Amino acid sequence: MIYQALYRKYRPKTFDDVCGQEIVTTTLKNAIKYNKLTHAYLFIGPRGTGKTSIAKIFAKTINCENPKDGVSCEECDICKLSNNNENVDIIEMDAASNNGVDEVREIKNHVTFMPTFSKYKIYIIDEVHMLSPGAFNALLKTLEEPPKHVIFILATTEPQKVPLTIISRCQCFEFKSIPNNLIEERVRYICKQEKIKISDEAVKQIGEDSNGGLRDAIGLLDQLNSYTNGNINLEDILKINGRVNQDSFKKLFDCMINNNLEEVFNISDQYDSDGKDYVLICEDIIKYLKNSLIEYQKNNENELVGEIGKDNVTKIIFEITDYIGHMRNLKEKKIFFDLLLIKISSIMETNVRITASSEPEIVIEKKEEVKEETKVEKTKEEKAEETPIPDEKYIKYDELMKIRINNILSQADKASLKNYLEFINNLEGDLDNLEERQIYNLLLDCEIVAGSSDGIVITTDSRVLLEELYDNLFNIENLISNKLSTTIHACFDLNDDWVKTREVYVKKIKNKEKIEILDESEVLNSITEAKDVKKNEFEDLLEIGEM
Repeated sequence: MIYQALYRKYRPKTFDDVCGQEIVTTTLKNAIKYNKLTHAYLFIGPRGTGKTSIAKIFAKTINCENPKDGVSCEECDICKLSNNNENVDIIEMDAASNNGVDEVREIKNHVTFMPTFSKYKIYIIDEVHMLSPGAFNALLKTLEEPPKHVIFILATTEPQKVPLTIISRCQCFEFKSIPNNLIEERVRYICKQEKIKISDEAVKQIGEDSNGGLRDAIGLLDQLNSYTNGNINLEDILKINGRVNQDSFKKLFDCMINNNLEEVFNISDQYDSDGKDYVLICEDIIKYLKNSLIEYQKNNENELVGEIGKDNVTKIIFEITDYIGHMRNLKEKKIFFDLLLIKISSIMETNVRITASSEPEIVIEKKEEVKEETKVEKTKEEKAEETPIPDEKYIKYDELMKIRINNILSQADKASLKNYLEFINNLEGDLDNLEERQIYNLLLDCEIVAGSSDGIVITTDSRVLLEELYDNLFNIENLISNKLSTTIHACFDLNDDWVKTREVYVKKIKNKEKIEILDESEVLNSITEAKDVKKNEFEDLLEIGEM
């Protein structure tokens, strides 16, 4: 007997079998039950979330001879033919391989023919966004005025590539990513039916790796079943998917805390020998650090966070996120990962050095004997320990920001501020690539507080995020300038500092004091030169790694 892939074997046959799309299935069942069918539907959503499966079920149920409450009977000839993919009145077409005008014109020529033995002739067009512009134009007229016996079901993972003229003629349904708990439940059910032994950790990992796509989860389960011969554990998944056990990260960070770089690079070499994916490793390290922060927040107990501090953990997460963006496009990822480990080690080493040099806290039993002045001074020291110490390399940026705040506030106006706020609110839909998405994500945690015709002031509560903005100053300026088609100078400040600075300039303006425009070229050039030096050193390291 020919083996059938698990995702095909366990593909849902009725609406009640569908996992995680209750809103869509309920609406479609009611449309059939109350005879409120329309001529065209558009299913939008990530891959593996059930778009094609529900399209097949919908097409079958529409033509079912004895549907009950919008659910197919599964016993009539129409249902049996549909389940076997033998119903000639249900025509499936993959737009990825049939995307030309001729294929769509063929549909246009055949829609006038009546169904062979069903109520409706139904066209299911998968990946409809792959159609050529000419094909969309040919489809448009048919969608606008189709015969009463024809229904179109279109499916796409990229709705932004579908013309609005097509979307406006369809009833649209948005498919959501399937929650991990539902994916895990389905995986356990299939394992029970197939008599596959699988650990709870493995089930959880499959759910996380699937990214909300049930088909991907079942496909991975099928692959693991072949690899392990029906006895799956967590280590088997990690071997196949290129990820790393979270226990390995504890060892990695312990070595960095102890400044044992030799062992740190030994661990990296082992990842390389095992064929691990460094991008996925970086994503998992972020997850590891996030979980550490959550644990620390809940009960104030986590060895890693307690050792290096919350702010430094956050700084490391931002650093890894920045590296991931560059790493995806590199052929030789290991050298880049090793450089990231050096960067993380330096962040942690700085914190350990500061902690070691601090005077130990002395607990005094008789509090009444402590002078009031000492209490105040100690409180200041404690606050200083909690505040991240600014990196020396950012001093020039601080200097540049003071100049820019002066220049922007000397010409600031409400209209410019309003324009910048509207621009940021609408920016998400105008992003062209991953790099622009990363810059936009940085700005989400910031606030736009002032603007002039050629400058924008952006504030944040976090010194760590402020330094991340400094690192991306030119990228942020390029993004804003390109989208607005004019040169814009960006300026960043901490919220508390901004409040004080703003008060000073408001007084100056009220007193009609003249605010001189300051020259920023010297400071800006020193920052640019420093970046160029760093870039050249970095490129040299990459070249060494490729030798």
